[in-house]
Amino acid sequence: MRKFRFEYRFTAIYVLLGFLWILFSDSILGSLIHDHDLLTRTQTYKGWLYVTVTAVLFFTILRKHLIKLRNAEKRAVESDQLKTAFLQNVSHELRTPMNGIIGFASLLDDNDLQEEQKKEYISIITQSTYRLLDLVNQILDISLIETGSSLVLKQPAYLNKLMAEIQEIWSPKISKEVTFSFSQGLNSPEDCIYTDEYKLKQILNNLISNAVKFTSIGHICVGYSLKGNILEFYVEDTGLGIPPENHTDIFKPFRKSEPESNRFYDGVGVGLAICKGNLDLLNGKIHIHSEPGTGSIFRFTIPYEPVRLKGSPIKPTENFSSFNGLLILVVEDETLNVSYIEEILEGTGIEIHHAPNGQVAVELCKNNSNYNLVLMDIRMPVMNGYEATRLIKELRPGLPVIAQTAYIAGEERHKALEVGFDAFLSKPYLKEELLEAIAKQLSKNPVKLDQPE
Repeated sequence: MRKFRFEYRFTAIYVLLGFLWILFSDSILGSLIHDHDLLTRTQTYKGWLYVTVTAVLFFTILRKHLIKLRNAEKRAVESDQLKTAFLQNVSHELRTPMNGIIGFASLLDDNDLQEEQKKEYISIITQSTYRLLDLVNQILDISLIETGSSLVLKQPAYLNKLMAEIQEIWSPKISKEVTFSFSQGLNSPEDCIYTDEYKLKQILNNLISNAVKFTSIGHICVGYSLKGNILEFYVEDTGLGIPPENHTDIFKPFRKSEPESNRFYDGVGVGLAICKGNLDLLNGKIHIHSEPGTGSIFRFTIPYEPVRLKGSPIKPTENFSSFNGLLILVVEDETLNVSYIEEILEGTGIEIHHAPNGQVAVELCKNNSNYNLVLMDIRMPVMNGYEATRLIKELRPGLPVIAQTAYIAGEERHKALEVGFDAFLSKPYLKEELLEAIAKQLSKNPVKLDQPE
């Protein structure tokens, strides 16, 4: 049904009320009052009554409507300001690493460069690339959360192993003036829980990133403890702190609480919003205790769902130097990616066969039973990786298939593992990540390899 504009509805109601008032009031008064002068005076009073009542009624309606309009206008202005600030931040965050990548890549063409300079330039290019990738991932993640498309994939996860990995990542990035410490609240095997490891890592990494960004001296402490059936994590720092009036807004997208100084702090203001969104999905909560000049303590909780697994976490083979006799099928439509994989596996003794799409991959697996592992892209022409993996698993259920995709890691892995993939690699990945994924699958599904000569 078509919805009429407010002004049309308002006018129609006014005319209708006036018509009904005149019709019924004249009819009632005419039957009760027979004196013409009294009737005239009564009708005058009746008119004043109508004007007064409708004035109060319409004032109430108009005021309510105008409050909505003013609030909407206020939100629109605030949204426009946030959008402007967001675009400015994104522009800065995009151009800064791109400048590092393009600039130092062009300098590598100089034939007079010393080896140390080349290594320094490559390091800067790598750091800039990771910064750019982190920005893209954050924008994609907050978009999924805002649209309600973010999914939860719970699997067994070893907390202490997860914390050790995070500590290993962040330790080299901490300045000498800051003490960086981790504490564990559970002993093995009680630390194995049922949760979404990707989202938990993302929450911790975002909180630690903020602590590192705003803490130039003092300490950063990260840890967790078990309280009943709840796991409580904390990230404490002695940084700049956040004013109490901003404690609620900082968990909203694109809000940034920065001190009044000339220093610009990088980021687009979505890290804490992602934390809040992920914790809502994990049935958790997050709290902050912070004041300017005293630092901040972020605490968040998730349900404690212990898992009892047989044995200890799988430890992949650390020797990646030789996999003689291992035959891998690389299913990839981009020749550049195939070349990259060939360079990674050069010298490992692994033999590679290439399939340009899923349909060719299925035929190769059908006709060749010697494949030890499949490295499968997701998006390909003719037949995508999902359908190809489903058919390959029907032919050879025990053949490990590792997904590799440029899609959003957090959500794509959910679908990939449901289809039957044994592991998931998110592009771009490093040499060590690919080799570790292969070694891990071999430790689960050992194959007899040729011994090096």
